[in-house]
Amino acid sequence: MASEKLPLKLLMHIVNSEIIIRLKDNREFRGRLQSVDNYMNSILSDAIEIKDGNKLAKYGEVFIRGNNILWIQTEWDEVETD
Repeated sequence: MASEKLPLKLLMHIVNSEIIIRLKDNREFRGRLQSVDNYMNSILSDAIEIKDGNKLAKYGEVFIRGNNILWIQTEWDEVETD
């Protein structure tokens, strides 16, 4: 059952990387992943909170509970729309 732990191992491997975390309420936090634990609780530094594409706030550090996370993206590119 090693594949069950694969997402957590990947998260631990990307500590200190820039990421986006989308929460179940559709808010997003972008910042540098400082740490993650076995429950996917995460700490982001230099975090920016975004909802519906609008910047809501900038934080020095945020703690996000793992049970609120919908998905995590390790890199992002600006997408141009016509």
